[in-house]
Amino acid sequence: KNPRPAGPATMGSTKAEGTGRATRSKSIAVSDRGIWESLLTEAAIAFKAPDTKVLCLGRPGIGKRSLIQALHQYACPLAANTEAAIKSESEHSRAVGLEFAHLGARDPELEEARAGQDFHCSAACSVLILEDPVFEKLLLSRLKADDLSRCAALICLDLKTPCTMMEDLRTWLDVLKRVSAELMQQLPLEEQDRLREEVSERVANYEEPKAETSPEATASVSGDGKDAGDDVIMYNLGIPLIVVVTRADTCNVLESAKTLGWSETIEAYLRNECLPFGAGIVYTAVQAKNRRNVEVLYEYLMHRLYGHALKAPPNVPSRDALFVPAGWDSRERVDKTASALQDGLERAFESVVLSLEAAPPAAPPKVVCDDMQEFLKRSEKVLQRMGAVSARSDKAPSPGGPKKAATTELSATGAGKRASIDPKAGIGKGDNASVANFFQNLLTRGQTTGNLEKRASTASTASSKAAPAPKAEAEAAPAPKAEAAAASKATESEVASASKAEAEAPAPAPEAPAPDGG
Repeated sequence: KNPRPAGPATMGSTKAEGTGRATRSKSIAVSDRGIWESLLTEAAIAFKAPDTKVLCLGRPGIGKRSLIQALHQYACPLAANTEAAIKSESEHSRAVGLEFAHLGARDPELEEARAGQDFHCSAACSVLILEDPVFEKLLLSRLKADDLSRCAALICLDLKTPCTMMEDLRTWLDVLKRVSAELMQQLPLEEQDRLREEVSERVANYEEPKAETSPEATASVSGDGKDAGDDVIMYNLGIPLIVVVTRADTCNVLESAKTLGWSETIEAYLRNECLPFGAGIVYTAVQAKNRRNVEVLYEYLMHRLYGHALKAPPNVPSRDALFVPAGWDSRERVDKTASALQDGLERAFESVVLSLEAAPPAAPPKVVCDDMQEFLKRSEKVLQRMGAVSARSDKAPSPGGPKKAATTELSATGAGKRASIDPKAGIGKGDNASVANFFQNLLTRGQTTGNLEKRASTASTASSKAAPAPKAEAEAAPAPKAEAAAASKATESEVASASKAEAEAPAPAPEAPAPDGG
């Protein structure tokens, strides 16, 4: 059969297509970017991976930000160096509830391409850093239910303070349980099942990479087999979980006599705690001259988020470079490791791994103070034995006659006599009459002394105006002036003695309330 001749509509469409091709070819030719750059741009857009999120949880000061920066440096050195050049030199503030960071996401196999000057990661990975469980609600406010499909969690523990590792792990696991459960409830049941099934399949279908390792490492890793599906995840969060132990370069502190066997204990307890959650374990160190497992952690993170191939084999046992991927471990292997410990996993972790910090100094002994009323009662008895008189006796009426003031007697019989003061007797706080009498006597003596001096001065003036007396008569009679001086001297001595006795008198006894009548 002869083909049908092209009608007007067919010929018009063919002509239009030809005109469109010519227009596109002309635009590409005159473009400043060039045809090859356009092709590369289109390819990059076509193969762009979706962005993801990582939740980084851990207490302050354990190296979380240094770890994120090291991962970013490994993923894209050009971008990391550019950001470090423009970044402020001031340290970050710890007075924040939730902090943000990021790192590049790429295929770990592009190891050689990442060193190029024009290399850029195909996706970005946002990192939310939480350091205090108090701000759990703040973390929830930055997450959406749809983010769970491209999300992973990192729990950071500090090997420098091993006694806190299990406590921190349990705390952050509880936080993740609450966060994931609240976000899961916002999704349909089919989506919840799909997320949990992905995590379970990734753990159950784990296959150990066929990497070239030493005979010793191969024997230690593959000494006992594990069948897929032997261990079921008891608590499925719906997102991948990785437990990262930071500052693994401080493992030398676990080699002393006091910490003998702690490395094996930490490994056994960590694996036992992570197994029900299907979590992987990675030891890392990010020192400038001592970096360990940074590339392993990045490769494993990309494997769990994007499904890239994992080439890093498990590294068990190890004190500073442990790597236990999810799905490799099993209850049989954990029990075998725990059987090498003295008491297995029966004892509490905190009773085996103790704090390495020096014990605080002993608190000073407590000083128990007596009650004020008891102190006053005891002091009253002591003062009474010393001879002091209580003010209570001043107010109580005497049974045999009128009320008497049991106070210190001040006697002043004449201007030339000294006041008698009993140094053992005290003046009570309420003895206002006695105090008034004491000072009135001082004023009276002062006036008497002044009158005597005035009389002596008058008599001396009168005698000087009178006729001179015979020598014998003058020697026989004493001069009035000498008598006045003697009296004044005696008075001053009395006043000084009274003041001294008042200063040396014991403290007055406190006034106690008088008993009720009857």
